[in-house]
Amino acid sequence: MAIDRTRRQKRTAVRASIKRLLAAAAFSVLVLSSLHLYNYLTTAEWLAVEEIQLEGVCRINPAVLETLLDDIRGQNILLISLDRYTQRIAGHPRIREATIRRVLPNRVVCRVEEREPVALIFAGRFFEVDAYGMVLGEDDLSQVLDLPIITGISKDDASEGRICKDARLQDALETLEYCKRFGGRFAQDISELKVGTGGITIVSLKENSTLLLGDSDYENRLKKYFLLRDSITEQEQSAKVIDLRFEDQVVFRNKI
Repeated sequence: MAIDRTRRQKRTAVRASIKRLLAAAAFSVLVLSSLHLYNYLTTAEWLAVEEIQLEGVCRINPAVLETLLDDIRGQNILLISLDRYTQRIAGHPRIREATIRRVLPNRVVCRVEEREPVALIFAGRFFEVDAYGMVLGEDDLSQVLDLPIITGISKDDASEGRICKDARLQDALETLEYCKRFGGRFAQDISELKVGTGGITIVSLKENSTLLLGDSDYENRLKKYFLLRDSITEQEQSAKVIDLRFEDQVVFRNKI
């Protein structure tokens, strides 16, 4: 009985060894096959990028973006670093967001969202600026844009391709947003927002009026004005200056 038990144990051990050898062989075949497949896919000519497709481009010259992406051509589509090229495209001052994706076998699609200017800054010359304070350069279209002009910003603080850190510009942009939110079409008629030591002044040439906001609490002061606007008397409507700097009253007069 002891001899039979020993023989069974030996046969079991042999079978276990054979299974381990077969498993190791199968794993080796799998690894070699994977390496062969990887080598094939990463060197295949039919997976080399041939086409770059741009989407969402409006004001930016497409040739500028194509130049930034040109060295993608000829690279294996599986090996290109999408993050690297996305960051490169997103570095353009007029681009707010960019995404790049692969389309097999040989096409790369780059979709961009351009920054939308909400005002012009005059700081030695005109710049466009978006709602986040990003200063954009002037181009041919800038001359025909119907946007309010923000004045009083130093030219040292208006650097193309950078966020303007001047707190007064941020206040002016917030004020413009409040006018859109509470005043409807009034925001479209604003010709100038002046920023200075006395705060913000809104000039509307269409309504022939000037709003004095002071240097704080812009949201509540504008909200108060637009709530009272429909009840303003004819005499008050003829006033050229509306002073909103007081907490409990709105002052109408003909001179600043």
